[in-house]
Amino acid sequence: MSAADVARLLSASAVLPGEIRRAAVHLPKPLRKSLYDVSSPEHRTAEGIFFEALIYEMLLAEGETADCIASVAAKFSDALYLPYDKYSPDGLWYSKDGEIRFKVGGRVKAEMDLLITTADGIRVFAEIIVNPAKAAGLAGEVAKKKELLRRFYGGSPQFLLITADSLSSCPEYLEETDAYAAVPGGNLAYLSISPGEVLGKKLSPAFSSKRVDGKKW
Repeated sequence: MSAADVARLLSASAVLPGEIRRAAVHLPKPLRKSLYDVSSPEHRTAEGIFFEALIYEMLLAEGETADCIASVAAKFSDALYLPYDKYSPDGLWYSKDGEIRFKVGGRVKAEMDLLITTADGIRVFAEIIVNPAKAAGLAGEVAKKKELLRRFYGGSPQFLLITADSLSSCPEYLEETDAYAAVPGGNLAYLSISPGEVLGKKLSPAFSSKRVDGKKW
């Protein structure tokens, strides 16, 4: 099992209405409004966060029947926030908005879009971007995150790049064990549901036997 297995799973998955609704509800209420308002200065930010939340929900849903996924670290409104204690050990910490961050010496050193463990114990971290053209600029960031995960967990972490459109060419920095997946138009999937289905609403997390607290990842 590897990042490539997870990439194939995502690439073959259909985006379902329930996943779209849950993804949109992960956004704070002001950003949900901005998601449907193209004139809002926060619209692109909202669209990017929505796409990230959609991939997270898709992985949870597909992971229920996928042998390649052992666990997915909770995030967004599924994450359990605890105020940061400066005396706590270095490692994973959730921000107030449920983002997965790693602190070293009390400072944020990295943020991970997704953390996945495969059935044979391989740790995979993902970077989710809407615009594939920005993928080339991730090389240094990916290398630093790999080194950070080696420091905390050992082994050889693998990287998964996920975009909303296909890349014209695969980034050179992707190692043999890394992978890439595209979910075409995923950032615009919210357009298939009406604003009334998500604005002002709160949904319970979907059942998932694969979702775990990030600190147990």
